[in-house]
Amino acid sequence: MMDPSINPSPNAIHNSSSAPPASSVAPSHHPSPLPKPRRHALKPGGPKEGELIRYLDAGVNKIQKRCDDRFKNRKTYIGRVGPGDAEAYRNFSQAARDMDGIIDVIWVSGSPYLQIPYLLNMAVMISEFLPLFKPAPRDTFRLLDKMDIVFSSLLRGKDYDTGEPLPGFENGKPISTTHKVRLKGIVERTRLIAVRVMSGDTDGDDGEQMEMDEDTTGGEETDKEEFVKFEGFETEDEEEDEVEWEEGQIARVYERTIGDLGDVLGGPPIGIITED
Repeated sequence: MMDPSINPSPNAIHNSSSAPPASSVAPSHHPSPLPKPRRHALKPGGPKEGELIRYLDAGVNKIQKRCDDRFKNRKTYIGRVGPGDAEAYRNFSQAARDMDGIIDVIWVSGSPYLQIPYLLNMAVMISEFLPLFKPAPRDTFRLLDKMDIVFSSLLRGKDYDTGEPLPGFENGKPISTTHKVRLKGIVERTRLIAVRVMSGDTDGDDGEQMEMDEDTTGGEETDKEEFVKFEGFETEDEEEDEVEWEEGQIARVYERTIGDLGDVLGGPPIGIITED
């Protein structure tokens, strides 16, 4: 996870002196995967904003480095880390876990002028990382669903699940048309990438990248559970159910955001473009 020496965290942002005391914040009971944001946006140019920006930049750079290091020295990268460095990612689940933590901190800030650019960059990072690893459907779709709720909420200016107004939207919706157009492009590209990755249709030296996933052992454990499978006990129904589940999840990638972008930008709904 993120370097604990980097100070801010979702709780730290909540408990800042400018935020209301914890007892005055009603607990969130809605099923959203997002944490409860601050009641008021951070003051632009203030010390808390500067601290948060330093934390986010360090966290994003660390995630990018752990992915980049995966492709340096190829088979010998495991264990070749310097003081204070983190090991390269072995699989997408590890990267998704770190990105999920950064997304939470961005959201808790309750500051649209920071949330929008950082979350757009996180969305790009996710789309770039996906083809670099073996498919990890459950972690992938969980992360993309969270991003879908994030962007849909920002486009509406209120929490997608509860309808509560978001902090920083008191004077209107601060998402510019330029940001909306960029978001639309990211959504379209991510949906196409998700189709390719989950179907195993990726370009480049993905075969070698997948081999690296299989050959590396030790270090951090993934969230996946390991089950013993006995030859001859697999059923076609189980395989078909898994395929149907993945296809259903692909169809729902950014579906909330698609609907909201269709309303604000006009034009036909965004879909998955095929060659048919």
